[in-house]
Amino acid sequence: MSDSCFVVRLNRYLDLTPAENKAIAHLEQEPREYSSGSMLWQEGDDLSELLIVHQGWALSESRLPSGKRQILRFHFSGDMIGASGIAFRDAPSSIVAATDMVVCRFPRRALGQTFIEHPRLAALFFSISQMESIDLYDRLRALGRSEGKARLANLFLSIAARMRAVSGQHNPVVRIPLTQSDLGDAVGLTQVHVNRLIRQMTEEKLITRNRSTVTLVDEPKLIELARFVDRFSALDSSWFPSPRG
Repeated sequence: MSDSCFVVRLNRYLDLTPAENKAIAHLEQEPREYSSGSMLWQEGDDLSELLIVHQGWALSESRLPSGKRQILRFHFSGDMIGASGIAFRDAPSSIVAATDMVVCRFPRRALGQTFIEHPRLAALFFSISQMESIDLYDRLRALGRSEGKARLANLFLSIAARMRAVSGQHNPVVRIPLTQSDLGDAVGLTQVHVNRLIRQMTEEKLITRNRSTVTLVDEPKLIELARFVDRFSALDSSWFPSPRG
């Protein structure tokens, strides 16, 4: 697929060779459209395919025994969905379209073939996966030790950092097309509490929110509040194997 956000993201970290770019393009040959609310797969489904997000947002969710929803991660343009569960045959969480989406599905065995032919891509994919894992650990730590305002700040900063890794621009205005219920389920707060905290953060001139956008008005203070570390701004590729071809 032309204008691939996934290829753009990878090239932010590494100058890919024409052969490596072609290998990625091979994974994006079959774009499919999904409407908001569509279930891309359910927890426990056979995880025979992976997804690359070309447009739109999805969320990874799990249902608790109480029936409540826990959102584990948001996915948007430039993301690969399913890599975190590739060690398992069954999907560890459900994937739901949060907006209208365009995604490319490909069999996960194709990823294995890509790794055989392009070991440097394997190293890059692995590194990005670990960056995302550490970012998730940071958010879990925030859930356990931080007040609600710091949890929201951490989430906004994490989304901004991931989007900047694709765009290459340090824009304080971040498109976050999520409901307050979505935000609450991601940080362990009620919708009412999220609404109150967003008003408070606006009054304190930390952020402003206008429908589907959040502006990080005072990013240094948000970083201090959340004790946020940007896990996506740099990647150590010094250990990567040399490219083939």
